[in-house]
Amino acid sequence: MSCIGTAGHVDHGKSTLVTVLTGIDPDRLAEEKARGMTIDLGFAWLTLPSGREASIVDVPGHESFIKNMLAGVGGIDVALLVVAADEGVMPQTDEHLAILDLLRVRSGVVALTKCDLVDDEWLELVREEVRERLTPTTLVGAPIVACSAITRAGLPDLLAALDAALDASPGRRDLGRPRLPVDRVFTITGFGTVVTGTLLDGKLRTGQEVEIMPRGTRARVRGLQAHKHAIETAPPGSRTAVNLAGVAKADLARGDVLALAGRMRPTTALDVRLEVISGAPRAVAHNAELNVYCGAAEVPARVALLDRDEIAPGESGWAQLRLRAPLVVLRGDRFIVRVPSPSLTVGGGVIVEPRARRHRRRDPAVLARLELLARGDPEEVALAALRPEIDARTAGVTAAGKLDTRRPGGYGGREASEVERALGLPREDVDGALAELVARDAAVRAGTFYLARDEWDRLRADAIRLLDDYHHQYPLRAGMPREEWRSRLQLAPRLASEVVAALAAAGALAETGAGPATGVTTGHGALLRRAEFTPQLAPAQERAVAAMLERFHREPYGPPTRTEVEEALGSDVTGALLDQGTLVKVTDAILLERGAYDEAIARIVAALRERGTLTVADARDLLGTTRKYMLAIFEHTDERRYTRRSGDDRTLGPNAPVAPAQPTR
Repeated sequence: MSCIGTAGHVDHGKSTLVTVLTGIDPDRLAEEKARGMTIDLGFAWLTLPSGREASIVDVPGHESFIKNMLAGVGGIDVALLVVAADEGVMPQTDEHLAILDLLRVRSGVVALTKCDLVDDEWLELVREEVRERLTPTTLVGAPIVACSAITRAGLPDLLAALDAALDASPGRRDLGRPRLPVDRVFTITGFGTVVTGTLLDGKLRTGQEVEIMPRGTRARVRGLQAHKHAIETAPPGSRTAVNLAGVAKADLARGDVLALAGRMRPTTALDVRLEVISGAPRAVAHNAELNVYCGAAEVPARVALLDRDEIAPGESGWAQLRLRAPLVVLRGDRFIVRVPSPSLTVGGGVIVEPRARRHRRRDPAVLARLELLARGDPEEVALAALRPEIDARTAGVTAAGKLDTRRPGGYGGREASEVERALGLPREDVDGALAELVARDAAVRAGTFYLARDEWDRLRADAIRLLDDYHHQYPLRAGMPREEWRSRLQLAPRLASEVVAALAAAGALAETGAGPATGVTTGHGALLRRAEFTPQLAPAQERAVAAMLERFHREPYGPPTRTEVEEALGSDVTGALLDQGTLVKVTDAILLERGAYDEAIARIVAALRERGTLTVADARDLLGTTRKYMLAIFEHTDERRYTRRSGDDRTLGPNAPVAPAQPTR
């Protein structure tokens, strides 16, 4: 299905021509019929000589209704530029032609209407004038057909030219992400809310759950129509009416975008290549206030120029449009900008980054990235999307006053679905581009994430350096807390998990629990260390540890308290013994040597299996310890649910070992 859009000055006969060609009057408002002038968008359809059916969007030509014209012209395949032969090119002819050029409409036909009112010589002069106006635009070389809606002269030639123009226009791709810029909202008795628009980028089917953006309202497609015929599936490029269930007319407006639920996100900042038309009365300056038109939406914005102070008429430059309200767009979408007062089209361009971050002006790295995105090669664009964007508000600054892009954090990295949303490319193109980048070692895959090779190398070096520094500072600790490591590198939790797994698989680091008795192997309580790292004691520390362990062996169930151990060995050495499992923390104050601990658990469990219950006194005698130590041991076994307290007795708990642990002392 294809869409033809009219363009041209007011009263040059656009609506009359559409009526004659289709048998449908596109002027549907009473005010339009009373004034004899199109005010809002009109719609019709026709069957061309080839048998193909095409939609027609008829737009108003009066300068006061340009914003209505812009709401309907964005999704057209072929332009039907209407110029009255008795008047020739007029102001809105030029403005509409400039808009078509900015939107890169490359296929079109010019209808010289009212040819019955002029002689052949005048008609040829007007034809030459139109040809000159087309020369610097995307419609250069478009056929110019003289015709009359009154006498019907030239209409067969006009239909044949439209047929040929549709043949020459690129077909609409099915990218699997349908979106419908809403240009009309109304209700039908017995059916409810209906929206219309030109469907882009994919098929829409009855029964699908959709989301109306940017407001985020969910609805269901109750029914679809094209040219007043019910259909089950609407193809990309078709004028489509969508009957929605679960949403009221008051909750929708022109400019909204209907898309599959969860597939698009609104934005308030766009990086764009901005062109100023040669006919603009003045340059567009940095911080200018303009109205942005994209799809069927109109949003006020402030223009931040990124590579200059102003863009002169006929020139282009890099800019960021900082929107006053959310907009739903994709990379590659075209837009128009107009001065709000006096209302005038001054330019337009293409969106290269739909969810932009604030940039420093004249930053070479930012400008280079935008140039790369604008070129559009899938692999290079995907690689650019994987790279980090340095935020000037939070980045470090070197002593020379330059932005420090080598600080930890900001390594980029995205999942394939994020790249797809960011670039607006088909998923198959994104997957192919990422696979090729990995194959030629320009990118690295870490689980579900992809990172540019140089950023991965920087991340790997920073990750290892952090562990080396930690081991140097704390040589007796088993490792660095994983959460501290993640925070220092400024990695998102999911990305951090994939990075840890990839580095561990490569032998660059190892992950362990916070201690042998914790049972923690991953997550917040886990520790990270270099794969080859083991805590090392100095000779004097080894002698002190040996002496302390001898005390533990002499009195296994009446050992030194933790305070005594730390006074003799220091907190770092004590912590290392706990990390290694040489000592076991029973309570904050009581430690046991590992062999004695294992033997105590084995004896208690065996006795409970034999007797059923134990008192503190029973267990004290069993281990040959004091009440103070036995209470501490029972507190520990209760907490671990090896035992369960019942009054003054202990019974087996649900976590008691199935078979008693073998004493190791």
